[in-house]
Amino acid sequence: MNNFIFVQYTAGSCGRAVSCCIQTADKVGSWWSQQPIPGTLASFHTNNVNHVRREPDADYKLKWLSRTYGIDRGDRLTKEEVEKFLREEKVLKDIIKDKKYIIVSWSKPHMPLWFEGELIQIINNESSLAWLADRRKKLFYVESDEGVIEVRYDSRYHPKPERNDRRISSLPIDELVIKQLKEETIIPNPLAHQIQLSWLLDQQWSQVFDMLENSINDRIDRVWCEQYMTAWHKKVF
Repeated sequence: MNNFIFVQYTAGSCGRAVSCCIQTADKVGSWWSQQPIPGTLASFHTNNVNHVRREPDADYKLKWLSRTYGIDRGDRLTKEEVEKFLREEKVLKDIIKDKKYIIVSWSKPHMPLWFEGELIQIINNESSLAWLADRRKKLFYVESDEGVIEVRYDSRYHPKPERNDRRISSLPIDELVIKQLKEETIIPNPLAHQIQLSWLLDQQWSQVFDMLENSINDRIDRVWCEQYMTAWHKKVF
């Protein structure tokens, strides 16, 4: 059960981009059969409510687990139950057989009870909060005559079985954004490998890459990662 590496982050704070970079290490199971062109991959990142339909994701879907805040599917499984699910999906079986890490992008403040492995956290430091609140406003909310639609939980935008048919808030959008950002901000774990969100916003790639390599004791493809992260930065700003 220690073959997981979780990237834990507040939704909207670049967890998918960091997850893509760490896959260039030999020790990590890749989401792709062939490493994509950096600029092409970066083009899938957006600042709008349809981001979930385009953003990079694994071909193993972990249907028994939800990574979205407020949905607890899979959080309380036993280790034995998780091992059973892993054996049932060929891609995951092959990653384990090759003794590589399974990477999970995790946007919840708490970890699942069964978690063992390496943990990378993206920390929302003070200087990054205004940018994060503004990006989340674009990604997760739509103003309407009914109120503010919370698109992550509304089947019109995010059709999954656990989503409500409609999820509308009566709060003003700016108040809702700040309220939910506070609720979803992760607590720094002193045992985790921590990346400050401001490093990503300020393009301090060496610090980011050092932390990724330290987390798994392996080298990533820094040339590819810098090209990809620079292109990603242009897309989300």
